[in-house]
Amino acid sequence: MAFIKDKREDDKEVRKGPRTAKDLKEDRDKRLYENKGNKRRHVNKFLKQHEEEVEARKKTVRKTTPGATQELQYIQNHIYSLEEIKEFDLGDAIDENVLSAKSGHVRSKLAYKFIMENKNITAKYLLPGQVCMFTYNDPKTKDELEYWDKTPLTLFFGAFRTKDGNIREIGLNLHYYPPFTRRKILTKVYETFKSYFQKCFNHPQHKPNMFMDYKTLKHLIGRDSKIAFGVKEYVPSLRGITYVIPTKMLPIAFYTEGHFSRATIQQIMQFWRQFKK
Repeated sequence: MAFIKDKREDDKEVRKGPRTAKDLKEDRDKRLYENKGNKRRHVNKFLKQHEEEVEARKKTVRKTTPGATQELQYIQNHIYSLEEIKEFDLGDAIDENVLSAKSGHVRSKLAYKFIMENKNITAKYLLPGQVCMFTYNDPKTKDELEYWDKTPLTLFFGAFRTKDGNIREIGLNLHYYPPFTRRKILTKVYETFKSYFQKCFNHPQHKPNMFMDYKTLKHLIGRDSKIAFGVKEYVPSLRGITYVIPTKMLPIAFYTEGHFSRATIQQIMQFWRQFKK
């Protein structure tokens, strides 16, 4: 047995001697195999972590979406008390609205859904002070227009007659402004004409705000907001379904975006930045 042991030790001694090309190749192949195995294990571990993260995000979405819907339904259905109306802050309501955490497309789609479900539809002329959303697919001068919004969200401040006696409604289409300017317009107007908006807080009323006109709005909001860019005229007979928005729904309507013909939202925002009047 001692002889056998010594022989094995001698073999080891031999193997520790000069390495042949074959030995080097075998060692290289072994390392490559081990590296591939390590890499494969690393990739599998990464893929497993990624799948777990995706599944966790799906669970989060499933948990949060019903909550968002419930919150919007609460705003839609809740009848605010006089005390709640007095304490209402439009700026805070916009900033804290559940839609603020959603992506632009998702929040706009949800906002449209709840505005249309509110069913405050009118076929009358629109009056100063009213905030309305409607379809406007076929403008009278569409061949001359570079672009237009097919679903305007408009704060109306007046109406006038053309030379041939036809009525035109005029207002600020809020979709033509970036969100920070849109928020500024709504909050400034609300704080200035608070008594008017409080009267139509839960339900819209078909009464004009006699103190609202373009000159007042321009002075109130300031030239830096470029409000002239969003001043638009509308032919009453070409308006589609028109929703008059009660004050409580303004924080939801704020998050709608325009459906522009012949231009994208990004292009409209670029045009606003370049506007100099």
